[in-house]
Amino acid sequence: MTPPYRTGSRVEGKIQMGDHGAYGQRLGDHFHLASAPAFVSWTLRKSEIAVTEIKCDVENNGLTSPIPREDAFLVTLQLRDCPRHELWIDDRPALTAALPAGVTCLYDLRTNPIAYSISAFHSLHFYLPRRALDAIADLDDVARIDDLDCREPGIGVNDRIIRQLGLTLLPAFDRPDQVAAIFVDHVTVAIAAHVARAYRSGQAPSRRALGGLAPWQELRAKEILDANLDGDFPIEHLAKECGVPLGDFARAFRESTGMAPHQWLLRARIDKAKNLLRRSGLSQTEVARVCGCADEAHFIRVFARHVGTRPGAWRRG
Repeated sequence: MTPPYRTGSRVEGKIQMGDHGAYGQRLGDHFHLASAPAFVSWTLRKSEIAVTEIKCDVENNGLTSPIPREDAFLVTLQLRDCPRHELWIDDRPALTAALPAGVTCLYDLRTNPIAYSISAFHSLHFYLPRRALDAIADLDDVARIDDLDCREPGIGVNDRIIRQLGLTLLPAFDRPDQVAAIFVDHVTVAIAAHVARAYRSGQAPSRRALGGLAPWQELRAKEILDANLDGDFPIEHLAKECGVPLGDFARAFRESTGMAPHQWLLRARIDKAKNLLRRSGLSQTEVARVCGCADEAHFIRVFARHVGTRPGAWRRG
């Protein structure tokens, strides 16, 4: 199965991107950075959602170069305090304030945002094109948004949901080859859906109340996850198989199972690994492959973290 996303490592040229869009090294170039690792999710039909890590440890890094105007938004999560910066929107100075770690800023890429980074900075940038927000509205069966309220991008907002979701992605940037597609899909689509609902201009869409999944939906979702332990099964397909709007699926799954889809997938991997270790003659390398881990080292690390002992010791126990 072709993965619905591509991972970018810290080696320039590894990121596979389309021919446009403010993410990955293309975004890094605007900040004059040699490396800008990114994850790109293609789960929303033909629209990408991307998250790029932007990090600069020097002060006075200069003006960002103009980002080509497009009908898209950047949602930025600050990972370190940025006491001093300046911002221009449509060539006019914008109001700015110190940006503490954890604050979120929304930028409309139709307005030519240009920043001057006086302080060092570290942030995650979520690239949300209009077509991705439209796809979410269509899947949720609500009206498409007219626009997003970007508030004051130079001041930012305290958004607990974006902060918590964004922070779960940080370890993935250290080990991009060990990240399951469903995890990237879950986090990026959840952030896009939250932004579409929380920051849409005008009246919020009316939506039906939704509890957990019906028993057949829960069973179907678990069957699919169990058959795709490598995680390369887009969360959009899970929602479609269960007949649940994409924006509601993760919440409904958690309501029924007590955990997010990617967390359930991880537990299923561990359970399958235990069964194989005890009841088969497969080597640890073979068990790692069957359970969807990148390699044996990854398998040992994940198993030990969740079981409390290494798989070899557990097998002998």
